[in-house]
Amino acid sequence: MTHIIVHRSHPFQYYGIRLLILLLAAALLWGAFEMGYMQSEEDIIEAKGGRKSLLVQQSVLKKKNTELSKEILHLERQYLLEQESCQLVQISMNKDQQKIIELEKELAFYKAIVSPAKGRESIYLQSLEIQASNAASIENIDSSQKTEANRYQYKFILAQKIKKRTYTKGTVKVLINGKKENKIVKVSLFSLRVPLKETKDKNFKYSFKYFQEFSGIMHLPEGMIPHSVDVIIDSKKKKSIIELGDLKWSQTGGVKYVGQ
Repeated sequence: MTHIIVHRSHPFQYYGIRLLILLLAAALLWGAFEMGYMQSEEDIIEAKGGRKSLLVQQSVLKKKNTELSKEILHLERQYLLEQESCQLVQISMNKDQQKIIELEKELAFYKAIVSPAKGRESIYLQSLEIQASNAASIENIDSSQKTEANRYQYKFILAQKIKKRTYTKGTVKVLINGKKENKIVKVSLFSLRVPLKETKDKNFKYSFKYFQEFSGIMHLPEGMIPHSVDVIIDSKKKKSIIELGDLKWSQTGGVKYVGQ
């Protein structure tokens, strides 16, 4: 007789173990999910914090950049102001230097009068200058005479030794030599003055103790090409005639003579 042994089954125990295993697995999965979620939140928070830090740094850098730009602009303006100031100082220095040169010339002029060079006549031509003049600045001149190319301004100074401190009188003749229509001509500056006033005199008259200056505007005849100037000083009191000739007329137009 054969005996079959059948084990007794417990369905609740079987399914309970499986359910417990499933619950444990679910709990593990949920725990892993929670841990991952928490970690992701920390990453997000950390990422947000880094972005905020970057934004703060960017704002600080922008502020510094703005401040540097303002400082650069201020320095550029200050540099321009200093440059303009230097230019004004340079212009002022040039003007002062020009004044010094003029004063030195004037001082040399007076020294030459007080202590003239040896061998110099008692009356002499201190300086003579004839240069092109601006017709627009000349008044009371007939419009037919306003030819700028033929208009000149003249200025000359006579001086004498002052040891005796006496007045001297006489006349000065300034002659301009040149060519007109291929002919040699000699014209008196006195007759070329503008505006020309009617007078019986034919030459400049002088009467001085130390020096005397003559100046004015002259108008060369149309078509005349000057090349030199002669000066004749006639002293009535000293009874002498001083001639100074062949003062060259430069190609630029004019004469500039300074007595030695």
